[in-house]
This record gives sequence, C-alpha cells and structure tokens, in this order.
Amino acid sequence: MTFRHVLLLCLALTAPAGCGSGDDTTSATDTNGSRYFGDHPGQEETKAALSSADCRALKRETEAGLGTSLHAESEPSPPSSRCLLRGRGTAVSIYLDAAYAARQRYYNRMVEQDQFYGTDPAKHPHPVPGVGDPGAYGHTASWIPALSTLYAVRGNRWLTVAYSVPGTSRPQRRDEAATLARRAFRVTSRQPAAPRPSPSPARR
Repeated sequence: MTFRHVLLLCLALTAPAGCGSGDDTTSATDTNGSRYFGDHPGQEETKAALSSADCRALKRETEAGLGTSLHAESEPSPPSSRCLLRGRGTAVSIYLDAAYAARQRYYNRMVEQDQFYGTDPAKHPHPVPGVGDPGAYGHTASWIPALSTLYAVRGNRWLTVAYSVPGTSRPQRRDEAATLARRAFRVTSRQPAAPRPSPSPARR
C-alpha cells in the first residue's frame, strides 16, 4: 500500500460524509459560529496552544541551530496559536490548530495536495516518520518540498511548520522543521487544568 493509498484510507475512515470542501463542510456552524466539519468524535476543540513561553523556547532552539539571533512574534490564543521567527533572511513559522476537527482538516489538506500535485515530487506530500502519531507509512506527518513546509497531526492537534533558511538544502529544512514540530508537540501536550468550581455560599 502506498502513502497515497494510506491518506485516502485515513480520509475515508475519518470523513464518511465527505472530503475537503464537500457536503459536510457547507454551511453548518456550531454555537460559536465556527465552521462545522461533520460529526468527528474525539476531535473536539481543546485549549492546547503555543504560549509565549513556548515560542521563546522554540526561538532559543532555532537560534542555537542557526547560530544567529531571531525576532519572535507570538499569538498564544487557542485554538489557533502561532509562533513566528524572523531574522537575516530566515523565516520560520509554527502554527497550531486545536479547533474542532483539526485532524480531519489535516487529512483533507494532504489528500487535496496529492490530488492536485501528485505527479510533481516537489509538491507531493512526503511522509516524515517520528513526528506525528505513530502509524504505518508516516501518514500523520507530511513534508512538501516546494512549500518548505511540514504538516503533522497528533490527536486533534495539527501543526504546520514552514521553514525557510538561506543556504540550506530541502532535506536540511525538512529535518529542522521536524525537530521543531516534535518540540512543539511536546510543549502543547500540557492541557490547562479546568477551573475548580467555586464553593457554594454557606446557608444561613
């Protein structure tokens, strides 16, 4: 079974009602007005986010690898958080999507990429083992060389790491993006504790 067949199988298992912009993604919304992607148990929105502290840690790790200083810009608000690193021609972006059906949308994105650009190796998704959820063929992490971008999913957390550094090869950029993705998955696995209910006022 090829990587392409695995993606199609995963999409079929996670989206029995449709794919991409099909019937299950038309106009339905949840109570918060968010786009609704059909019924996907286990893919509920979470508070997972790249915090400002996480972004600083990713910045230090990237600077150590490059040997140069970078400017960090953080947007830590869940369910769509990001960490942007810039400096001397370097552009590294780490996005975390923890909204409802993020896993579904990852598979949609990869299948659509394959369908449109399957004959072009530079634009075709290439599996990257050891980054996303464990599984055969590494279908939960995909590198697209032409975009210099890694897409990966663990549970309902979808990470997108765009890595552009002058003077580096595509394999080097893939490996560095994978390292950052693994680190980002680790730091965002910590879920904020639910607030404790306030004690009931004593009756008189």
